[in-house]
Amino acid sequence: MKEIFIFELQYRLKRPATWIYFFLGLAIAALVAGLQRSSTAEFINSPENIAGVISRVSVLSIFFYAAIMGVPIFRDQDHKTAQTYFTFPIKQKSYVLGRFLGSFTIVTLINIGAVLGVIIGYAFGMYLDRPDYGEYGPFSFTPYLLTLLFFLQINSFLIGSLFFCVMAFFKKMPIIYLGGICLFLLNTISGNLLADLDNQSLSIYLDPFGGQVFDYVTKYWSINELNTNQLPIYGSFLINRILWFTVGLLFFVITLFKFDYKKFLLSSKKEKKTNTDAYTPSLITSITQVFSKKSERENLISLSKIEFLSIIKDPVFSILLIIGVIISIVTVFLANETLGTPNLPLTRYVAVFISGGITFLSVIILIIYSGEAVHRTRTNKTFVFYDALPISNTSLYTSKIVSLLGVSVILTLANIIAGVLFQTFNGHFDYELGFYFTYNFAIVLPGLISTVLLAFFVHVLVNNKFLGHFIVIVVYIGLPLLVTLAFKTTNPMLIYGGIPQMFMSDLNGFGHYLPGVIWLQLYWILLTAILVVIGKVFWTRGFFATAKERLTIAKQRFSTQTIVLLTTVILAFVSVAGYSYYNLNVLNSITNGNTSEKIGAEAEKKYEKYIGQPHPQVTDLKTYIDLFPKKRSINAKGEFKLINNYNTVIDTLLLNVQYPGEHIQLKKIIYNGKELTPVVSDSAYRIYFYKLPEPMLPNATAKLTIDVAAETKGFANNMETEILYNGSFIRNDIFPRFHYDRDIIDNGVRRKHGLKKLDYLLPSRTDSTAVKKNLFNEDANYINFEAIVSTSEDQIALAPGKLIKEWKQDNRAYFHYKLESQTDLFFNVVSAKYDVEKSSWIAPSGKKVAIEIYHSPKHKRNLSHFIDGTKVALDYCSKKFYEYPNSVIRIVEFPAHATFAQSFVTTIPYSEDFGFSANFDKAEDFNYAFRVTAHEVAHQWWGHLVTPSKTSGANIISETLAEYTSLMTMKHEYGENGIKNFLKYSLDQYLQQRSFSFKPERSLLNVEFGQHIWYRKGSMIMYELQDIIGEDKINTALRDFALEYKNFEKGVYPTSQNLYDAIYNVAPDSLQYAVEDGFKKIVLYENRAVSAKSKKLPTGKFETTFTVDSKKIYYTDTGKEDRTDDKTNYIEIGLFGEDLIDDQEVPLKNPYYLARKWLKPGENTFTITTDKQPLKAGIDPYNKLIDRNSNDNLKSVEQE
Repeated sequence: MKEIFIFELQYRLKRPATWIYFFLGLAIAALVAGLQRSSTAEFINSPENIAGVISRVSVLSIFFYAAIMGVPIFRDQDHKTAQTYFTFPIKQKSYVLGRFLGSFTIVTLINIGAVLGVIIGYAFGMYLDRPDYGEYGPFSFTPYLLTLLFFLQINSFLIGSLFFCVMAFFKKMPIIYLGGICLFLLNTISGNLLADLDNQSLSIYLDPFGGQVFDYVTKYWSINELNTNQLPIYGSFLINRILWFTVGLLFFVITLFKFDYKKFLLSSKKEKKTNTDAYTPSLITSITQVFSKKSERENLISLSKIEFLSIIKDPVFSILLIIGVIISIVTVFLANETLGTPNLPLTRYVAVFISGGITFLSVIILIIYSGEAVHRTRTNKTFVFYDALPISNTSLYTSKIVSLLGVSVILTLANIIAGVLFQTFNGHFDYELGFYFTYNFAIVLPGLISTVLLAFFVHVLVNNKFLGHFIVIVVYIGLPLLVTLAFKTTNPMLIYGGIPQMFMSDLNGFGHYLPGVIWLQLYWILLTAILVVIGKVFWTRGFFATAKERLTIAKQRFSTQTIVLLTTVILAFVSVAGYSYYNLNVLNSITNGNTSEKIGAEAEKKYEKYIGQPHPQVTDLKTYIDLFPKKRSINAKGEFKLINNYNTVIDTLLLNVQYPGEHIQLKKIIYNGKELTPVVSDSAYRIYFYKLPEPMLPNATAKLTIDVAAETKGFANNMETEILYNGSFIRNDIFPRFHYDRDIIDNGVRRKHGLKKLDYLLPSRTDSTAVKKNLFNEDANYINFEAIVSTSEDQIALAPGKLIKEWKQDNRAYFHYKLESQTDLFFNVVSAKYDVEKSSWIAPSGKKVAIEIYHSPKHKRNLSHFIDGTKVALDYCSKKFYEYPNSVIRIVEFPAHATFAQSFVTTIPYSEDFGFSANFDKAEDFNYAFRVTAHEVAHQWWGHLVTPSKTSGANIISETLAEYTSLMTMKHEYGENGIKNFLKYSLDQYLQQRSFSFKPERSLLNVEFGQHIWYRKGSMIMYELQDIIGEDKINTALRDFALEYKNFEKGVYPTSQNLYDAIYNVAPDSLQYAVEDGFKKIVLYENRAVSAKSKKLPTGKFETTFTVDSKKIYYTDTGKEDRTDDKTNYIEIGLFGEDLIDDQEVPLKNPYYLARKWLKPGENTFTITTDKQPLKAGIDPYNKLIDRNSNDNLKSVEQE
């Protein structure tokens, strides 16, 4: 064994390929680490990030492992040395051990190189001093060593053992590919399961590479823990690593003990006996060879057919295709959901998810078979015969490409067939075949074609199968990542395979995006076609294999025909590239992250002095908006009434354009009847200054008219969702704002550009000026609003307010809206072809409020959920806080370019992907349509009726109270069982996302960023407070709070301190700690059920004694543990029987005993008597507290 081990080691160390693998691994690891950035407060080189980089490198290195571990035994057969080896007195086990250990030692060397690359990359990144990328922590060798051992070494041992075993018994390289892809399949399934709270523990066992389980174990770690904790070599992570090391060990043991060199030397195919009697000898006098264009064409067709059939008849191809279908089905089942609720199997969902699953395998298949097509004849030693055939290089070369392109078409058709079958099995028969074919042949297939051309060129040029595979994967995945990270760009002409951003929807179809997509797809196909034409001259034929020989032959093959072809393709490419560049960069622009940051920084340096300066404010606004959906343009005129609410004279008008589209013009500015021209026109920052004809004195008023026009030109990289063919969505930023505010809030980016650090973006709660400005738009307080909107004749245009009049004129539809009550300066206009669902609700005063749902004609299924959510929220808020002031409320569907809903006064735009296409058949599924509708309706109070001030922490008045209101509507509609899943979801989201904040975590009272705090943590705190203090008391406090601050009647906007005081004052003295903990502290509980035993009493009742453990920990804003609470806390405990099943087959908790008790820190024991035998006992059973591990809150009861 020793001699074989040394021989294998020496052989590998002398091979150039070994050092190519070593330095490639080192270089790629260095690049990934050097370009890594942290968008959070986590260190770039934290142990968690080190593990993330190295675990990804271990997966990418699978091609190196295949090249090294998959060939040692096969090489002996290939080089005809196996017979010689086995004539020596060598034991089979010694032979296997020597080959395996020698190869694995080289793999270890490559792994060490990858770790060195990560160290070098981080060191280089630290040297560059890029504060916008994040901060670096102190160097420690420990995390590198641990990740080497528990990621790289275990993964390489698993993969190496698998490949070694497969090659020893099957002697076929495609089987190795199949084994590797199966590992990827398990990794993919594990990742999808990880996204589902109910299946996360299962992902622990299915993840062969350890990355998914590592994410699972660390998902609740704080920033401080991510920066300081080492690899979690315990619990689930350790189980996973031991499990898959054992699997690798099993493969190795099987090879060691089952390998039989006699069987190995036998041919895999039995020779067929030839019946010589069946042939009659004949004398061939002459053979006439014809070399014409016709014969060459026939040769090309014949060879292409042979190559094509050799692929699709390969059993491995069929298996890979089946695996792709399995992945796609799993992907659809697990990914086709929103907030845990499955979506209907609509074509636009299924087509994308199916193709996503199969296309992943399609790319792998095409890369593999590109390599096989190039190397097949040399692998099986038939090239001597094959290359001697009287067939031109062009026919040989082109036939292989044509066959691969044919396979690409087959794989694309598989997407369509799999999608249709999936829909059929799920009872959906509206297939929309036109959509399938458009998506797959305009978007999917061109990408596969360029992949084929790239892969074929690389394999021809490199002339090493495994290295070729690796390079193609790096170009396909790594190059886009490299360009994106290094240049912070989204330019599709620079990112391999890139196309302009787009979306598909039922409302807008493919919209205006297909031309841009097709041009960019053609761009990439022509670019890779250039490579393929060049590759033709490097095609290896015969025995010429060295680089020098190949280069000499290539020069000789550069014929006139090749030059003409290459020139033609280059000219076509340049033409397409030029047209694409003209659209993307001339008619439109692509601003990379560095340029965008620079513009924002320069603007702040230049105009910082205007932040917070006095400016006119709006009291009335009448808008005239003309939408032209087919032309994708808009004309808008705003008639503003202004007032100077400051105690100083205003002599200059600042206009700052905020409209997302770049083609917007300020056509005319008229002030008190006089047209103004800018004295400063800074188009780079879209800031313009106008000198007023006469200064505005304090309390003076004026009239201002602003005419703007916006249009779209050619095709752009961004989605340009403001003006669409069907589903335009315009906000108030169609008009410029009257003040300047900074854009850059990341302190790392600010330091890079010499800007001062911002601990808080907004003024403090005691700032007397800031409390007179509202959070959402300081250009106005409360205004009167009116809008006249026109659109295409076949569309309905909507804006806030009551519809006063609608009419048609000159083939256009006109709508006149006017608000019945004042509102903040926050409006929208939506236009599309809608069906309308109508209902109504009666207010406590008897006023009838119209409820209108404007939706796609295809989306009628879930309208009742939106209507119910609207009614319940209107009823709850009107009775508990203040009666709804308007006579109409609308939900308006808009296309799926985003997944959100947004509340404007009387009008709530709602994404078609956010409930309209969901499947709420089972009540157990999270009915977010009802909940989110209730949340958005609640914003009519919290955000519009009561608008928060522009101070630190004030946004909880809008978001936390809206979320609380939504929770309470769910509680009243579905009971406490109906919201248990949402509470669990909120807990999970808060605990996960607190580690992703780029700012230190603030308490609820001070928070400025983070939906996980406003929504998730805030809703849990408010729900807990109403549970212990009482819903009526909390709502009384909120009603008084609303009455005090509604409509800016007090002259100031409320702060988070005002909200805190309102709730704190209604809490009993004993429970005020909970208000303070919730708003002013960062608190996490560690509650668990310790033990539970029950016995039957002589009376027939059951006495249960159970122990729970409670711990409350206070944390700093970096997630570092500050102190442990030593006081008692009022926490819920309970005993439960078997879950009940309602009429919709939904499990409901079945409490036999449920009460709150004052629990001291540590263990608390209770003895409770119940009528029935309890099955579970525990603490905080409904997850109302923020508990880091709520899965151990309940424990099964032992029966004595």
